[in-house]
Amino acid sequence: MEGGVAVTVTLSAQHAQVVDRAIQAGIIGQADEVVSVGVEALRARLDARAESGQPMSADEWMRKFRAWAHSHPADTPLLSDEAISRESIYGDRGL
Repeated sequence: MEGGVAVTVTLSAQHAQVVDRAIQAGIIGQADEVVSVGVEALRARLDARAESGQPMSADEWMRKFRAWAHSHPADTPLLSDEAISRESIYGDRGL
């Protein structure tokens, strides 16, 4: 292992089941990728905690909100009126 530390991790049955499901769903390729995903999640939490210690200005909040909004795909096809009609959604249950 280049530049890293070898660690043996024992997962509970419940955690092992989640890892297996993540592999089957294609979220990760193999079990050892769980460490990378976990480290990134911890990094995000630490960054959020560091940022939350100092309130954002309205301009900073708006800048981050707009960046988040623009990070989503804009080419998603819209649903037709029929697809979002009450009858289409609820069928006979909505009567």
